[in-house]
Amino acid sequence: MSAVLLISSVLIGLLVGRITHFQLPGNFVEIVLYVLIFVVGIDLSKEKIEKRFVKDIALIILSTVGGTLLFAYILSFFIPLNTLETLMAASGFGWYSLSAVIISSSYSAYVGSISFFANVLRELFAIIITPFAMKKSKYGTISVAGATSMDTLLGVITMYSDRETALISFGHGFIISIFVPIIVNAFLGFLK
Repeated sequence: MSAVLLISSVLIGLLVGRITHFQLPGNFVEIVLYVLIFVVGIDLSKEKIEKRFVKDIALIILSTVGGTLLFAYILSFFIPLNTLETLMAASGFGWYSLSAVIISSSYSAYVGSISFFANVLRELFAIIITPFAMKKSKYGTISVAGATSMDTLLGVITMYSDRETALISFGHGFIISIFVPIIVNAFLGFLK
């Protein structure tokens, strides 16, 4: 039922925005996102961090980076970008705003826009599948969320899992977010 409510909320928001041309004030969404992360952080503060969390987070990070880059490499044979451009575009791991800006300003607006679109799709796909996929594979779902597992998807992941999974999700997203500019810039270095 919660999954239907989540998807319905997004669709209703799209319709209201299209029909009324309503726009939220400047940084309203960013403020709401920070409040959400703050509230989840308060809830997570009750958890005791164990050594196995570090191992689980490391395993999910390896899966996220390895799976994303492997899929991007395979995809590069079927799209008009070269392999390094495809790997670089995928290296946003869901953080579309940062990866697109870095790539557009330092390399190509075309590849930057592809990175933006690919990473937005990754986040939307994660939002849609999380309510269903959490029952099958908590860690796989976190991996699909990528960098957004610590912000946009953290509330959804918390809703459909437990506090331990939410803590792992936050740690995963935090470290993946650190990796995004490093990996994107590494690919930029090879392309220049």
